[in-house]
Amino acid sequence: MSDALLSGVAPLLVVSMGATAVILFSLPSAPAAQPGAVLIAHVVAAFLGVAAAQIFDNIPLAIAVALGLHAGLMTRFGYMHPPSGGTALTAIIGGPAVTDLGFKFIWRPVLLNAVLLVLLAIAVNKPFAWRQYPAKS
Repeated sequence: MSDALLSGVAPLLVVSMGATAVILFSLPSAPAAQPGAVLIAHVVAAFLGVAAAQIFDNIPLAIAVALGLHAGLMTRFGYMHPPSGGTALTAIIGGPAVTDLGFKFIWRPVLLNAVLLVLLAIAVNKPFAWRQYPAKS
């Protein structure tokens, strides 16, 4: 999504956003589909993935630390959005196109893609009264 809007400025689309899109458009009232969960989970996952990739030379250890911390934080603070685990994983094993971005990976493409998906979900669901998004508590 970011490549389409920025004409190649952002080097990639984060694959985990595909799973996010499925949740947003097929389960708009689910807690995991709510904007706060989507945005916070992807940003935290990106941060943890980049940090782990930079701290640990051992890739399996970096993955275990980033995903373990992320799962624990999502559970503890209630911003559960499982596809964001793929964002942390991408930050670690995404290759030079990702690792060369460092912490910029958090803002573009991750946050940009997540915000665009949430805005698109709001627009797509708005015409349908029975599809409240964001869901009202």
